[in-house]
Amino acid sequence: MTEIKNIIFDWDNTLFPFKEKYWELAHRQLFSEQLGPFTDQELNRFMEKYHEFDELLWPQVHQRKMTIEELREERLSLTIEYFDLKVDENYLTGFFKKFLNRLFELIEPDEQLIQNLKNLSKNYKLALLSNGGHVEQREKLRRSQVEKLFSVYISGETGYLKPDARAFKNVLTKENFQASETLMVGDLIEHDIKPAQELGMKTAYIGPEKETIADYEFTNIQDFFDSFIEKTVINRFLL
Repeated sequence: MTEIKNIIFDWDNTLFPFKEKYWELAHRQLFSEQLGPFTDQELNRFMEKYHEFDELLWPQVHQRKMTIEELREERLSLTIEYFDLKVDENYLTGFFKKFLNRLFELIEPDEQLIQNLKNLSKNYKLALLSNGGHVEQREKLRRSQVEKLFSVYISGETGYLKPDARAFKNVLTKENFQASETLMVGDLIEHDIKPAQELGMKTAYIGPEKETIADYEFTNIQDFFDSFIEKTVINRFLL
């Protein structure tokens, strides 16, 4: 087996707990402040329906039938309509900016993540490949204090959106990585794992699914770090 020398990480929901932590908390706070008051049960029901519409619309974005900007407004509009709440059009169009500002305010550096990346960088070349807008992703990276720990490639800057093979080839070429010596780490099979494998890269899936097509599977990112840092220490000892 070819030795892994390079690691490319996905960002949202792989290294950065976007959906399960910051996305959820920022939405709950804003909905409570702007559409409430809600009881805990009412807020939970509102969020459940919001999640439902979000998941319903994302396939249209992946099929390029809807833009991400349109999705953001539509999922909110459908949820508000479902609960028969009254808001004006400015609320719908201005909500995402308010959400993003609140999310930024909530972000705190994860010292364990920072140390794990520093330890890993002693033995592997690291890069990050993320879908998303330039301003949004750069600010999340900056506030997380990890931006300088690896080379960063964002679709809003490169013009290549995963799962487009060009997004991966761009990183491999510019970093001078050999595909067979590179590991792609991500939380989405279709967007991170499958396209990387098709280019000859090794893959590590982060998430709850089992028996996927990935070469490695980890329930969470800390399990990945524990495994790869331990392997590095063992290999160094054997040498």
